[in-house]
Formats: sequence, structure tokens, C-alpha cells
Amino acid sequence: MTRDARRLASALACAGLAACATTGDERIAHLDDARAQSLLVTGRTTEADVRVALGQGSVVRFPSGWETWHYEYRAGLSKGWDDVPFIGLVTSRSERPTKELVLLFDPEGTLRRYSLQDVTPEHPVAKSR
Repeated sequence: MTRDARRLASALACAGLAACATTGDERIAHLDDARAQSLLVTGRTTEADVRVALGQGSVVRFPSGWETWHYEYRAGLSKGWDDVPFIGLVTSRSERPTKELVLLFDPEGTLRRYSLQDVTPEHPVAKSR
């Protein structure tokens, strides 16, 4: 086996072993609509409540004082691996369900809206003419 072939085989083996890995915030991995509705009450839940239950999300602050907090959980390798030669051939083609939670807080730190969604990526299909 040539040196390049060994490298390719090693990369594919690593990608295969890591295919069961997860990335992101595991606290939302099993968050469903019923649990979200009891945990995230618009007009009542505060930033402090969410921080205790889910930890600090990635925050986007607006000049108006409003904030969004973002949480993401993705089964499988992180998206960055899709761009790695050879490994990306495998990872970019595999379906990896993603759960996303986005919270909107007003300037006083009260939850005003949230969005929880499960996203299963669809791969573009070549259309024949």
C-alpha cells in the first residue's frame, strides 16, 4: 500500500469512527415541544431562568437592547469537516439531524419569542433535462 493510500485509509477510518460523534449543546438534544413549552414561557421566563436550565447560548445583541440566544445540537461531525479533503467526501454526504433553538429577549431580559426546530439537511439532487 502506498503512503497516500494509507493516509486516505486512515482518514476514512477516522471519519467512520467519528460518525457517531455529536457537536454543539447537548442540553437541547432531547428538548421537545412539550418540554420547551413548560420551560420557555413567553412574557415570564427570564435570561437567568434560561441560563440555569440551558446555560449561556451564543448571544447576538442589538443596539435597541434586544438579544437573541442561539443553541445548536448536531449529530455527527461538525460542519468544518465537510471542507477537509477526502473526509469531506464522506461527511458532506451524510445526513446529520440538527436541533436549533433561538430565543428572543427584550431589553429587560424577558423572553418574548422562541423557535425550536429539528432540521434534517436535504442534499441537492441533480435534475436531468
